[in-house]
Amino acid sequence: IMELEDDWIQYVLDQPMDTIPGTKFVYNSGVTMLLGKILSMATGQSMDKWAEEKLFNPLGITDYYWKKTPLGEVDAEGGLYLKPHDLARIGYMVLQKGKWKDQQIVSEDWLNQSVQAAVVFNDNSGYGFQWWLGLENGKPVSYNMRGYGGQFVNVIPGDNMVLVSNGWNIHTKTRRRMDGIFSRVHPVNQ
Repeated sequence: IMELEDDWIQYVLDQPMDTIPGTKFVYNSGVTMLLGKILSMATGQSMDKWAEEKLFNPLGITDYYWKKTPLGEVDAEGGLYLKPHDLARIGYMVLQKGKWKDQQIVSEDWLNQSVQAAVVFNDNSGYGFQWWLGLENGKPVSYNMRGYGGQFVNVIPGDNMVLVSNGWNIHTKTRRRMDGIFSRVHPVNQ
């Protein structure tokens, strides 16, 4: 429904709370839009320009498309289109603790914080700062980005591995199929 509105940020802010903050987890794309707006306000740059300068250029990512809302806000919740090898670059940089070719692109300390479970769903899965986590004994053993329609970047540090899937199928069968593939490669990744 948010995408039918002109002002996505105001739409999110206008939604009523259904519970006390911090007591219940429900993934919410609107919150990701708010995070993008906060980043833009904090940096003084649009999120796409900031990401281009701080992340894409250092990683050599030049071919991407980032959808915008009717009011020109960058679509933080699902509008970034990257090629599989560029998704793999991001995953590899994360695997290397924020480094790319001897350059620290993302703070190792922040990256470590971002992959800690802020929410634990069960013995083997949780959620960090925009990362879905595979857990083992409460510790993260894999972290992944899950994009709408079948885009996945799965980082498995213990196996020195990055798995990437780039597809476009908005049906739940795709998600189950990718979870099945990932679980065969790394059984704790659910």
